[in-house]
Order: sequence, then C-alpha cells, then structure tokens
Amino acid sequence: MPGPAPIDPAGLKAVVAKNKGKVVVVNFWASWCVPCKQEFPDLVAAVKAAGATLITVACDTPQDAATKSAKFLTTQGATANAFFNKANTDIAAYLKWLEPKAPPTSPIPRTYVFSPTGKLVKAMSGKHDAAAFTAEITAAKAAK
Repeated sequence: MPGPAPIDPAGLKAVVAKNKGKVVVVNFWASWCVPCKQEFPDLVAAVKAAGATLITVACDTPQDAATKSAKFLTTQGATANAFFNKANTDIAAYLKWLEPKAPPTSPIPRTYVFSPTGKLVKAMSGKHDAAAFTAEITAAKAAK
C-alpha cells in the first residue's frame, strides 16, 4: 500500500491554496501519538459530514509513514491528501506559518481550520471531539 507523500511547509501552503473555495482542515498527527489516533475518527467524520477537505500530515519517520501511518489512514478512510512531514516530528517550520506565537516544540495533535477564502481561522491544540471539529468547520464556512 502506498504511504503518505513527503511534504514541507511550502508544499502544504500550496495544497491548502489549491483547495481554496472549500473549508480546509489540516491535522498534524503521528502513528505513535495516542491522543492523535483517539481523535482521528471524530475528525474524519466531522470533516466528511461538513463537506470540508481534510489534509493530514503525519509526524513520523519515512519508514513509519510508509507502514504504520499508511495502514492507519487506510483503516480510517483518510488516504486522500495524506502527507508526512519531511522533518519527522519537528513541526517548528509549520508553526512559523500557522501559529507563530506557539512554542516551536508544541505537541500534537494540532488542527488548523481554513475558511473558503484560504484564511486560517482556527488553531486547535490537543485532542478534540466531533462536536468541537464540527463547530469550528461551521464557523469557518461563515468566515471571510
């Protein structure tokens, strides 16, 4: 089974921009992160129900991305727009763009919600449930 493709911050910006016109939800997670895997089914369900676009970035090694991440994404039905961070667990470069005031060693899961205009409207840190994801996606639909 093919695993997630490698990505860096510039590549992620391009993927988000390509999906302008839709609410985009970007989720940083890892195969070894228990809260990430616990929230993932709720995240996928909320995104699908809202008709938003989900982009996942696994913070795994390339080897784990090709095996553990790929298997998990397949079981979750989330293989589209699936990437792995070229810098493995280091998300500091993404945070400079997405959440400049966050500490560079901020933990995952981290979820970012973009409005249809491509504006970042919400940064979510830690584990969340379907209701929280749905509320933020709904707010993003109304955002300019």
